[in-house]
Amino acid sequence: MEYRVRIQFASAIVVIALAVAASFVTSTYIAAGAYEGRNKYDHRQNQTITVKGSTRHRVRSDRAVWCIVVNGEGVDLQSAFEVLDSGVERVQEFLTQNGFPPNQVGLGAISTTTKYARDAKGNLTDEVTGYSLQRRFGIRTSDVDRVARTAGNVTQLLKEGVFVISQSPEYTYTELAPLKIELMAKASADARDRAEKIADSTKCRLGELRDAHMGVLQITAPDSTDVSSYGIYDTYTIEKDVRAVVTATFGIEAS
Repeated sequence: MEYRVRIQFASAIVVIALAVAASFVTSTYIAAGAYEGRNKYDHRQNQTITVKGSTRHRVRSDRAVWCIVVNGEGVDLQSAFEVLDSGVERVQEFLTQNGFPPNQVGLGAISTTTKYARDAKGNLTDEVTGYSLQRRFGIRTSDVDRVARTAGNVTQLLKEGVFVISQSPEYTYTELAPLKIELMAKASADARDRAEKIADSTKCRLGELRDAHMGVLQITAPDSTDVSSYGIYDTYTIEKDVRAVVTATFGIEAS
């Protein structure tokens, strides 16, 4: 009897061991299958495509800033001031004749430069030889065409003997903020269109947008191809091209 009990007990242990081993093998197989399935899912999730979309828009400047510097020179301050004052009066008259109202014209303070003689070796001495006075006109207006036209006629003042320096007018566009949003939408749409074409050519389906980044605006002369990592802002031309680029990353899935 005792021998039979021992055999039955031993058989039970064998059965339990086999069950545990079978359970371990089954669990390992299920876990391996789940791990493999997760890897495949993660692989599909990590498949992406990154493209650049761009758009270009032509704008017309709506603000101009123009500077005219008037000089007056003389052997003493009094004579230098008389020359300067005569030139300032003539420039004011010139601007009024060309249609610039007083509220668009600013007149800066007088700056003075003392001129000194040089010795035989070219070194400056303490001997005063004369004075140079300057006064600056600043014109700010939305009438960009008037500025462009008048700036081209400054030679008239030079012919009259008025010592002036006309700096290049600067033309800017003040509605860039709302335009930037519009351009970002168009550039993003262009990026998706490019991505869809690439995905179709590789028998894939374009997924959701994962990331999007807009680069700096390139504001250049019309039809220019100039670009800069810091952005370009052309102020020399009245008409400008504003170019925006968006870098977008999309998920892709097998069709």
